Amino acid sequence: MHVVQVSHVYHPSFGGIENYVARLNESLEADGHTTETVTTDASFGGGPRTERANTVYCETTLSVFRNPLSVELFAHLRGSDADVYHLHSPWFLPSLEAVLALPDDAPVVMTIHGVHLPREGLLSKLLPYAYWPVAQYILSRVDRVVVLGQPERKRLHDHFFVDDDRVAVVPNGIDPAEYDVPEADVDDFRETYDIDPDVPVALYVGRLVSSKQPDRFVDAVADHLPDTEVQALVIGKGDDEYVTELKERADDRTRFLADLSFSELKAAYHAADVFVSIGTSEGLPTVLLEAMNARLPVVATPAGATADVVADPENGRVLAPHPTPSAVAAAVRQYLENPEERRIVGERNRDVVRERFTWDRVYADLARVYADLTGAERPASTDGG
Repeated sequence: MHVVQVSHVYHPSFGGIENYVARLNESLEADGHTTETVTTDASFGGGPRTERANTVYCETTLSVFRNPLSVELFAHLRGSDADVYHLHSPWFLPSLEAVLALPDDAPVVMTIHGVHLPREGLLSKLLPYAYWPVAQYILSRVDRVVVLGQPERKRLHDHFFVDDDRVAVVPNGIDPAEYDVPEADVDDFRETYDIDPDVPVALYVGRLVSSKQPDRFVDAVADHLPDTEVQALVIGKGDDEYVTELKERADDRTRFLADLSFSELKAAYHAADVFVSIGTSEGLPTVLLEAMNARLPVVATPAGATADVVADPENGRVLAPHPTPSAVAAAVRQYLENPEERRIVGERNRDVVRERFTWDRVYADLARVYADLTGAERPASTDGG
């Protein structure tokens, strides 16, 4: 089987969608299939043109609120031939180009990495008016819509007209073995970044954008935990102006890290004591699963499919969608001051990930979706959706 994935950006750009596409490519190829990823040169972000194998980087014709449109991408898909086309989210213009370029009988799957549009930017304000018909049109042209959890399935039906028999629930997942870290690596990470092993660490990992609400975490530490022994780590990148604002709001217990190697990122999870994931628009964040696998209790919002993973209080604290910094601080403090509760919740979280959210299960369920469309032999069910 030949599978073509279409994504607005791909590696070397770093993010949840890009990593999902890469993992799926690796699994397909290991399973004897061939792959191609069709994306845009926005993937390079102005940096070196480091291309990945079996990937077509199409020239961006124009960018609409950082959403790339590529005439070359449309032309490439128009002339392509695949057994399955896999698109990623209706919010990106390459998905629109794909459904316009492909013939009506082409088998098309779409994974929605968050039914709610990210709130940063003008596009989110236009969605109920200008963009909703576009997203609805894209969804009407795909054969299967994959959502990352039951809450996302409900949101999809609340906002769009999609027959439920075209919807599959397939969560995100990780390979837990990839995240096992020798204690020596954790010690090296602490030494490199001057982290005191005797002071608890609260960790945020993700893009530094307003929809992820890192400002509320920064403010929680600076304004509402002034007398609490804590080190706050904020790992991620964003626009210079926004990152500068965050740094100005932070106190000297908060440090900002970016461009970590994968080994360093893994060590960061194991050097931490509590994880904060309080975005407003998510699918099922990989970073959440990575943190839980590292035995961290989590402070989260009910965005995306988080409710399928995090129950309050079994796995952490689930706050309001737009929590106040004081609420974030109270939840973080609960785990900083109760190491035994932290340990119990952390062990439970590791078990949850390893039992229900492994990438092997995700791939098996996606392979079943493909088989349903192509008539290929259907893999055994993992009861994942």
